[in-house]
Amino acid sequence: MLMLAFPAAFFLLIPIVGIEWWIARGLGGITPAAKIVGVAVANAVSTLVGWPLMWIALAALQIRLDPHGLSRPDSPVQKIASVTLEAAWLVPYSEHDLYWKVPTAAMVLMIPAFFVSIFLERCVLHFFWRTEPCAERKRFVWRANTYSYALLIMFGLIWLLYAIVDHHYHPEV
Repeated sequence: MLMLAFPAAFFLLIPIVGIEWWIARGLGGITPAAKIVGVAVANAVSTLVGWPLMWIALAALQIRLDPHGLSRPDSPVQKIASVTLEAAWLVPYSEHDLYWKVPTAAMVLMIPAFFVSIFLERCVLHFFWRTEPCAERKRFVWRANTYSYALLIMFGLIWLLYAIVDHHYHPEV
């Protein structure tokens, strides 16, 4: 999953930095240049370091707890459970289900990624925005990531809907 989600996360880094920089405009004690640098570096660290480390931890945990995956899921509930529990490393039960499993797994992985981003961006911004009160930095990071991840979930839902519609009209692929 990392090889599929990481390029998209890297591509979306620019609009996310723009959104978070726009949200940072309300912070008073920081220059505009310091705002953009802090937001850009914080997001680069959470994307380039946080996401891969989170994926490695989740994949290792998944492999350790359930090395063979769920026993061949047949019902829709079992399939949803498998993609949720195996989001880091999708077990290839059937190649015919990947059209919806990949975007769904990417959205499931956004939940732990959100919290990893919160932690890492707080650490980075503590270094870059020392003059801003701690409570303001924390509030900013939560707010900025809420907006950013809402955008990411929206793109994930669009990807999922496109995949479902495309599969409906081209089921042989």
